[in-house]
Amino acid sequence: MNILKKLFLFETPKTNNAFILQNKKSGIGYDVRKEYNKEIKNIFPDYEENLNYIEKRFSVPKNNDVVIRKIKIFKDTKAFLIFYDGMSDSKSIDLSVIETLMEIPQFSKNVSEDEILEKLVSHCQAYKVTEFDQIIDDVNFGSVGLFVDGIASAFSIDVRNWGHRGIDKPEIEQSIYGPQEAFNEMLRNSSALVRKILKTEKLICEGTKIGKISQTRGVIMYINDIANDELVNEVRKRIDAISIDYVIAIEEVAHLLEDKTYMITNQTLATERPDRVARALAEGRVALIINGSPKALIFPTNAFELMHSASDAYLRFPYANMTRILRIAAMFICVLLPALYLAITLYHQEMIPTFLAYSISAARENVPFPSIVELLIMNFSFELIREAGIRMPGPMGSTLGIVGGLILGQAAVSAKIVSPLMIIIIAITGIGSFAMTDYSLEWSYRILRLIFIILAATLGFYGIAIGIFLYSMLLGAQKSFGTPFLAPLTNDSKGSISHSVFVNPIWKNEKRSDYLATKNREREPKISRKWKINKRK
Repeated sequence: MNILKKLFLFETPKTNNAFILQNKKSGIGYDVRKEYNKEIKNIFPDYEENLNYIEKRFSVPKNNDVVIRKIKIFKDTKAFLIFYDGMSDSKSIDLSVIETLMEIPQFSKNVSEDEILEKLVSHCQAYKVTEFDQIIDDVNFGSVGLFVDGIASAFSIDVRNWGHRGIDKPEIEQSIYGPQEAFNEMLRNSSALVRKILKTEKLICEGTKIGKISQTRGVIMYINDIANDELVNEVRKRIDAISIDYVIAIEEVAHLLEDKTYMITNQTLATERPDRVARALAEGRVALIINGSPKALIFPTNAFELMHSASDAYLRFPYANMTRILRIAAMFICVLLPALYLAITLYHQEMIPTFLAYSISAARENVPFPSIVELLIMNFSFELIREAGIRMPGPMGSTLGIVGGLILGQAAVSAKIVSPLMIIIIAITGIGSFAMTDYSLEWSYRILRLIFIILAATLGFYGIAIGIFLYSMLLGAQKSFGTPFLAPLTNDSKGSISHSVFVNPIWKNEKRSDYLATKNREREPKISRKWKINKRK
């Protein structure tokens, strides 16, 4: 009977070694995150103890990119080097460390730690370390660690040299005028670009680390005799209080530092331009740069700073003011134009001129959908085309956006799904959104546009007015690192309002913004163009 069942009936084949992920905690032999919670261990004077501990921490030989180079100094003194293959410069290790240690004959067992640094290590950046965690952090960042038998210290030698791209032009914040350099993923390259602009010893770069596993290095930058100490302490406190396993990009740090996560508008300013960071530091702000991210964060920021462009500072003030006016108009068009069209056509037809009303009615005569559905369909289609264009490679993305928009719009009008006027409204709205200088600000306006469309479809102009009032109240209550988000509108700032909205001539920027409470408010003397005085005399 069993034989007949096997011949004529189907049975699911049995798998003997099928892997099933169990919903239970698995034992971890060694967790590096727990090591940082323990008491920090000092380096042993014994060679074997140091070697065993290092091999345990770096999982040798399982971890095959870790190199432990054992050497003997002056015939019989044992020593070893620890570094990562691919993160350290092997030529510098050979010439500046191994060769000098093995060929210089002055070494003896009674040599001191200072003599090793002064006589035997010829590399320019080397220092003594007494704790394992510190030397391990340096090795993880690309340095080489040197352990010598009989010495209860290690030596950290900076030989970092991993692959990275060069300094390119800004891709997002492009400008015809001004410097044409952008940050890259190397921390020291990025901080050096800022220091190249601000040539002062008062520019402070405080080192910091974020992430228990990633140990992402970064620097907090500020000018010591300008930035407010309370602002610097607040930035330092928030960064030090981040408890997370890993951080890869500066945008993740911005999410962890902002005051209100659920607000539509972002509360930090991210930039890829060193000149913009230098200008912000000179105004009394604080910046953060981390290794592996080609952008910097600027603290604090406000609603006006997010609307500014890096090129505003390099244009003559009539031209810069013209561009800012266009940008403000583009903001209102991006957020309110579809909602205003919907409110007028649904609730306030008396505001439309007669001939224009006839034209709109004739255009929508054969459209089967209400105006709200028509608007949402076209808005969704436009957003879809834009996202698809961003995800595609460069030349294909621009082609997809242009061809897709033309074909989709023409086909929708020919099929009587939408009216030609709706195509015009969506096109103008999209162009207005592209005029924004900050990508995250553009996202907030896209969300606000949908909210105002719903309010306009529900209550008309009253809904739009209620939405503007509530959003203004939320912005007024929002803060960025202790400063009002609508500053200087929310406090008594003399001369700051016109400078925040418009551009003053460079010779009239005499004071720094008072809402930053800087140590030194004077930016330039009362008369900066002294040649004018000499000319009058």
